[in-house]
Amino acid sequence: MADKHLFKSDTELSGFESLTINQPDDYEGAVVCTLIKKKSVSESDTAVLHVHGFNDYFFHNEAAIVFAERGIHFYAVDMRKSGRSYLPHQKFNNLRSLDEYFEDIKVSLETIKNDGIKKIVLMGHSLGGLTVALFAEKYSDSGLFDAVFLNSPFFEQNEDIVTKKILIPIVSTLAKHWPDFPVPGGFSKFYGPSLHKNFKGEWDYNLNWKPHVAPLVNSGWVRAVYLSHQKIKQGIKLKKPTLLAYAEKSIKRFSWSEEFHTCDAVVNVKDTKKYAKNLLGDIEVLEIHDAKHDLFLSQKYVREKFYDVLFLWIDKTLAKSQLIEQ
Repeated sequence: MADKHLFKSDTELSGFESLTINQPDDYEGAVVCTLIKKKSVSESDTAVLHVHGFNDYFFHNEAAIVFAERGIHFYAVDMRKSGRSYLPHQKFNNLRSLDEYFEDIKVSLETIKNDGIKKIVLMGHSLGGLTVALFAEKYSDSGLFDAVFLNSPFFEQNEDIVTKKILIPIVSTLAKHWPDFPVPGGFSKFYGPSLHKNFKGEWDYNLNWKPHVAPLVNSGWVRAVYLSHQKIKQGIKLKKPTLLAYAEKSIKRFSWSEEFHTCDAVVNVKDTKKYAKNLLGDIEVLEIHDAKHDLFLSQKYVREKFYDVLFLWIDKTLAKSQLIEQ
């Protein structure tokens, strides 16, 4: 387990600390993940761990500051082959099984516990939401986390019926033997510009780590995601209280529209709503009006309202958990 004293000033965000954690080598060689933290000035034994999505990394300084001001320590993990954790010999986002990400989440949670934290809300966005949901099922009795928040989880490919029912299963089958074959993937080319301050958004982040157009994925990535989607469709049991929140509307256009600021441009929210019913347990589901794919990156009036809802749920859930333990 990583030593908590090895946290150093983060090179990307002022006022944050980060810790590089060496993981066992994989099919590409050396592997690391990176744990970032923003400590609350108040005495608290509660924290959240943020898990980012595909073609992404942690840069959400506003969200971290808001949590810290509410007395909750904020941690985030840059998963292997993403953001701070990308190494020169690797292919961005390369993946053959979501279990690879499980190892990064597990060591991050263990390190947070070692940092003096007792209560943890595990949060995942998009592909991170899919990963966190499956991780939460597998490690429900681990004692590493106490509640789960899924931020617009990626439960289905936002593609036409032929792609979903025929092409993706074929690629997934071929990937058993040829996992490194590059295939098209990605999302709307307007999602990134709707976020970044140099285009039509308000956020500043590294475009080398979160480009507007994602690089080609490998067939192994397609297989990993496809098999994980099948697990969701079969139904999973979550023993920890879970909040699943997503945008009220999706958008799929081939030209710019201001609607990209008030809709999800990455996943089809009808799929999210459909497969949310396959999560069994203490599950609360919310549709957020005028939200973007990443709820924390929605317009200011949307995210401010959402923060109030989220913190109310966290306070209620952890208080209930404490009563049960007593």
